[in-house]
Amino acid sequence: MSVVIISNKYPFPPRDGSSIAILSSLRMWHRLGHKVHLFSLNPKKSEVPPDALPNDLSGSVHTHTFAIDTDVTPLGAAKNLLGNRPYHISRFYREDIAQALEVLTAKYNFDFVQWEGPFMGEYMPHVNGSPKHLMRSHNIEHRIWLRLAKNTKNPLLKYYLRLQAQRLKQFELSFSEKMDGILPITDVDATYFAKTLPTVPLCVILPGVDVDAYPLWKETNNKAVSLASFDWEPNREGMMWFIKHVIPLLPNHIKGHIGGRNMPAQWKSTETWTINRNVDNAHAFLINGNVQFIPLHSGSGIRIKIVEAMCMGMPVVATAIAAEGSGLRAGTHYLEGNTPVTFAKALDRCINDVELRHELSKAARKFALDNYDLSAIAKTFGAFVKSL
Repeated sequence: MSVVIISNKYPFPPRDGSSIAILSSLRMWHRLGHKVHLFSLNPKKSEVPPDALPNDLSGSVHTHTFAIDTDVTPLGAAKNLLGNRPYHISRFYREDIAQALEVLTAKYNFDFVQWEGPFMGEYMPHVNGSPKHLMRSHNIEHRIWLRLAKNTKNPLLKYYLRLQAQRLKQFELSFSEKMDGILPITDVDATYFAKTLPTVPLCVILPGVDVDAYPLWKETNNKAVSLASFDWEPNREGMMWFIKHVIPLLPNHIKGHIGGRNMPAQWKSTETWTINRNVDNAHAFLINGNVQFIPLHSGSGIRIKIVEAMCMGMPVVATAIAAEGSGLRAGTHYLEGNTPVTFAKALDRCINDVELRHELSKAARKFALDNYDLSAIAKTFGAFVKSL
């Protein structure tokens, strides 16, 4: 059988959670022995060398990439108010790319089309043939924007975010009901789809990874570290909360590094906290700390960063939303903090308690091996595909 995976971003190198999830999809299809194509945008804001893939996929996956500017702009957001399409869908569409998809799908007559989320949904009418359509749901997108709206004080921005959330919800449902199968990334998301689209088959497929390929954490120093892509609004919102409300509560002996691309210009290094705008090796950056912290307050689906931390056996302090859907238990696999005071206390406790760090590390690593190993997840996925 043959499949084309359609994505709004190119996944290699895997610099963020969605890229890791897309690579997981490619690997599952490849390990099941199917012919795999990747039809992907290569957005200007996260542009990477096109058509490069990790060694295990290079030469096996056929890539089709398209440079495009998908940046959010004030003018684009304002113009969007005049229509009824979600801005976070319409900005990924371009007519010449739609025509390229028509040509590709006419040439190969794919058995399956897998959509990595709803973002490329406006291209669906341009798929030729009669393939079965699957949607890999990384998040329930409209929930993210509802949560952002809830946490926003600016009344105009709150209105705009709620409007976009409403449009996204309508688009997500309309697109999802056309699927022959939905692949939620968490049980939480599966419950939502089962309730709203009870006739569409679904199967929870976690973001499978090669757990043994990750470097193992070991004691290094008293640094706290965090790495994220800050062109994603929930990451930016969460880190701004941490910088503004949590850092002032931390004792001076706790030092930290915050890394990631597209950071706001106003974030500056201090005597104890270092801002790293360019991180070449994500795993090396993270494993050079003693505790990883993930201060998300919006989002949906699984945060891949917390999965990667578990694979490395790294102690983690996170909010409940950061761990949502992962299956991790607060107090066993990570420490939880949801207010500035509780988050600061959890981070301080983890930095100062060697025995606690080792307990969290051992439990986290075991959880990753038991739940996120790609080989086992691929078997579940293969059985679902055969059932369609």
